[in-house]
Amino acid sequence: ENFLKKKKDNKITILELGSFHGNSTAAFFFYFKYSQIYAGDIFPDLFRYHSNKINNFFVDTSSEESIQKNILSKKIFYDLIIEDAGHFFKDQIISVFLLFRILKEKGVFVVEELDFPNIRKDMNIKNERPSLKEILKLVKADKEFNSSYVSKEDKEYFINNVSNISIFKGRFNEIAFIEKK
Repeated sequence: ENFLKKKKDNKITILELGSFHGNSTAAFFFYFKYSQIYAGDIFPDLFRYHSNKINNFFVDTSSEESIQKNILSKKIFYDLIIEDAGHFFKDQIISVFLLFRILKEKGVFVVEELDFPNIRKDMNIKNERPSLKEILKLVKADKEFNSSYVSKEDKEYFINNVSNISIFKGRFNEIAFIEKK
């Protein structure tokens, strides 16, 4: 709540990836009373809620092409982006580094289940490194990183525009809050 309450009573635009049935979208709908919410999922037909403040759409976050076609091409900028989609190694990395450009100034990018690629073999079958969690820790420590999933331009943009990275351990999993300058 420390990261979100500042935006609670503002007119904001939210992108939620991995909306599934829409339960968290509904929570955002009531918490952020003046928000416009874009809820993307690989199975948008499972979404249960309807409102003129909610736009449900298809996106496959494992595909850069799908992210480009269904999100980036719309030229919408967001105050809050929540990544709660596939949680796979590659998906988390490309989502953050492709979508960070459409996060507004002072925006917050949330990555749920940040630790999945490190603790679940099915989320990182090839045991690749560095994971998003490891990348974020390196950026926070002002250290170099290399990833085959991050272009030089996206890496530079991210590093030059991130203001704070906070990683927390919940009861079961980890979550990251990435704040933009």
